Amino acid sequence: MPKRFQQADGPPYPVDRHSGWSIGANGLTAAGQNELLKQIGRQLQSDYQDILKEPAPDRIRELLERLEARSNHVDGQEDL
Repeated sequence: MPKRFQQADGPPYPVDRHSGWSIGANGLTAAGQNELLKQIGRQLQSDYQDILKEPAPDRIRELLERLEARSNHVDGQEDL
């Protein structure tokens, strides 16, 4: 059985606390990174399009309506 690197209180792999999460796009230009993010967005929309078409649950819709009414009141607009 292979040995696993594990500290007594840590994960079973070494952790570099000074590195940020990366999708491996560090070598891309700004335009390349922008295109990559667009592709990820398109894929997520495609994967979740059925869910996006569903109406919001009543409780969420009510909260959004209250938030919008409060925002309109703060902006000095009257609710019609």
